[in-house]
Amino acid sequence: MSKTEVKERRSHPRQRTALDAQGTPHGGGSVARMVTRDLSLGGLYCTSTTDFPEMTRLAVRLLLPANGGGETVPLDVQAVVVRREKLPAVNGNPRYDLALFFTHLSSSSRERLRRFLGVAPSP
Repeated sequence: MSKTEVKERRSHPRQRTALDAQGTPHGGGSVARMVTRDLSLGGLYCTSTTDFPEMTRLAVRLLLPANGGGETVPLDVQAVVVRREKLPAVNGNPRYDLALFFTHLSSSSRERLRRFLGVAPSP
């Protein structure tokens, strides 16, 4: 591998998608509004209204579109913040980019997410 090549470390392909989400730290606290920028079976990258330090465990609710309609159906997962970056405020409102790694995804949630992403089932 040359110096200019970067080895992909992710186990799952990412898909660019903008979904509404909410994140709450374990043990309680304020609910952060989030918008995903990309999503995979392993985690997500989002912009958040609330800052969370790296290694913060979060209960995350993704709002997946329902079949054929404008409604959404929640998908609850557990995640940990693995990277964060403060962004310039918009209209005085703080914003943060967060990279979240899924630490727990039930088999039914994983299947729903897999279907949403259009990822083939694992052998």
